[in-house]
Amino acid sequence: MRILDRQRYWAFGKAYITCYVSFVGLWIVLDAFSNVDEFSKRASGMELFKAMGQYYLVRQAEYFDRLGGVISMMAAIFTVTWMQRANEQLAMLAAGVSTHRMIRPVVISSVLVSFFSVANQEVVIPRYADELQKNHADDGTSAVTVQTKPSDHRGLIFAGKSADRAHKTILERFTVTVPSEVFGSIRNIEGSQATYIPETAARIPLRGGWLIRQAKISPAVPDEDLSDPDGLIVKVTDLAGFPPPLVEPSKTGEAARPAEPPEAPKEMGDVLFVRSSATFDMMIRKTGWFQYGTMLDLLRGLVDPATDRYDRADIETLIHSRVLRPFLALTLMFMSLPLVLGGYGRNMFVNLGFAMGNSALFYGANIVCLNLGSAGVIPSPALAAWLPLFIFGVLAVHRWGQIRT
Repeated sequence: MRILDRQRYWAFGKAYITCYVSFVGLWIVLDAFSNVDEFSKRASGMELFKAMGQYYLVRQAEYFDRLGGVISMMAAIFTVTWMQRANEQLAMLAAGVSTHRMIRPVVISSVLVSFFSVANQEVVIPRYADELQKNHADDGTSAVTVQTKPSDHRGLIFAGKSADRAHKTILERFTVTVPSEVFGSIRNIEGSQATYIPETAARIPLRGGWLIRQAKISPAVPDEDLSDPDGLIVKVTDLAGFPPPLVEPSKTGEAARPAEPPEAPKEMGDVLFVRSSATFDMMIRKTGWFQYGTMLDLLRGLVDPATDRYDRADIETLIHSRVLRPFLALTLMFMSLPLVLGGYGRNMFVNLGFAMGNSALFYGANIVCLNLGSAGVIPSPALAAWLPLFIFGVLAVHRWGQIRT
């Protein structure tokens, strides 16, 4: 690596860190002051600052994911403009070094940032997906609203009102709609509480489904139809080994907790176990949950019969968008650098203004295409994701060819 190359890499790194800290730092200050009352619901005193620090530290992965491409472009603009202001470009041109060669470290640095962005999306963001979906006042212990009504591969539809995440329990208005293929006609199962028991649970008699307390089936079903322990719906007569019911926050003013034997409510009605592939996480996940998943999660969601058809279109569009992300970031840079290298002036802020306008046009068109693809206006999600690359890729190639050497 030559000395001038090392200098370009160092200049790009300094510009990138400066831009990132400036943009993200300003956003954190504004957001923290706007939501300090929400944070105060989680903690007070020094614990408040700890909660705020943890909240924004986790969100660095999301900030980097959203701003990585724009900041990379800005760092490239600053690096090249400063090179021109110091007359380094003129000296290297006089020495026979072409413009394309002298900015090669800037291009390589942008490629590296794109690879870091992909690694961040596939490794870091999925690991902290639950934290990233919490609001400012959410400490992880309070009850949350059930967001969706998922269905499993058998056609059972699940619904509820509120949920406790710590114990994977639906606390209120849990219902299951059973299709006519099971009992010959549509049945509804209602219960006061329902706890999801995953397949990986240890020492629990029945796993991979929902334990519904105080359950009632309407219209009624004969007990002999629920006696098969390997069936879809099982009547539980012995609760030994199963999780205890929860004392709900609405009754105690506290977070939900397992009931002790003296305060455990008497079972009024049947206790049923419903086997299903619809999990607790599927019921509480928010709109756009797939944005925090890995590429493998997106592919699974695309083929999962429980996925809503509108979400399926968004997922298909997002898959193509993920694949194209590094190429779109490079396209933006190849569109912006010629504005500086093409002789538009040495004023850093004028060049940055041109580049920011360029970025606004680029990302605006990209967002419009993705939304049109999700809404079905553009018939193919793949076309919606690739269309910005087709349009701006041609423009980037044209501008890149106009760079003076």
